[in-house]
Amino acid sequence: MTPSDAPAAAPRSRTRFPTSTLTDDGHIIPWLAARGPLSYRPEEPPDRDYFFQYTWVLPEIFAEDTNRRRHYFFGAYRKDDARDVFPFWNAARKGVVHRVACLYGKDQDERVASPMAVYRTKLAWGGDPAYLLMQHGSYQLVSPGDQPSLESGVVMLYRGVRKSSEFRYLASCGRGADRQIRRTYFAVQAHALSDAVRSFTSIHDRAVRCETDHIRDRSWMSDDLTRMHGLDIDGEGFASELWTCAHQSFTLARDVAKWKFGPHYVVLKTPLDNIRLTTFFAGEREVRIVDPARVEIVEEHGCQVVDTGPYAGGGTQAGPVSSPAKQG
Repeated sequence: MTPSDAPAAAPRSRTRFPTSTLTDDGHIIPWLAARGPLSYRPEEPPDRDYFFQYTWVLPEIFAEDTNRRRHYFFGAYRKDDARDVFPFWNAARKGVVHRVACLYGKDQDERVASPMAVYRTKLAWGGDPAYLLMQHGSYQLVSPGDQPSLESGVVMLYRGVRKSSEFRYLASCGRGADRQIRRTYFAVQAHALSDAVRSFTSIHDRAVRCETDHIRDRSWMSDDLTRMHGLDIDGEGFASELWTCAHQSFTLARDVAKWKFGPHYVVLKTPLDNIRLTTFFAGEREVRIVDPARVEIVEEHGCQVVDTGPYAGGGTQAGPVSSPAKQG
């Protein structure tokens, strides 16, 4: 059995619909499936809310003790929690769709591009403009003010570090002896993204929050994926550092970093195809990075970004990252 064939931590129930996100030519779509009833998208929306009820169409993403007779629309605990998502799909059924981007992912051996779809919408309460991001059943609603470059394919990332003077980040990586480790790491990411259930579960597998305790939010199943592919995340080498960096969380909202996890915080940017979404009901507008090497520093407020990579400053010690960052 090859890594791509082997299941990871199979849950109790199985979905009745295909959830492979791979197209025939090997691209990764941002929808729930590349074919079948779950391949719906805003331009071709489903005719009924049945396909938004995840306990029916994606039962595998839920915890074993979750009552699956209960309705969890878009995976949210309460229907009202999805009050900003329903109006978007209702408008889509009327043909009102304002697409910003639709990126298909691709496993490119030396790099993995993640899929992402972005649309303009308005919040249900107040009518403020927002971007709606979609990826394999996960949604995020973000403010255009926090994401001024989104329509040009660039995402701003915010990270609060409380009162720390440093934000330690694996920036200098991807050369020399680490090349094979990176290839294996990208194979893990591509495998996770190739199925909607696997993708959703792997990005929420260590969320561990009261808002997410009805989904499989503490399975750590992505670690099982790495071991299946032979990536040594249990040692003290570069593979472990890379895997730890991949699970660092960022937010798409400046205020979350500045006030909830601040006051010291950093602002970074990365291409839109380099992030994975945790979904809206997890709170905090959270994303994670696919490739740390594709991230640039924009601002440092009360702290400094320190490169912990093996090539920091040309040596093996951590050092400050050189950038045109603006000090706050």
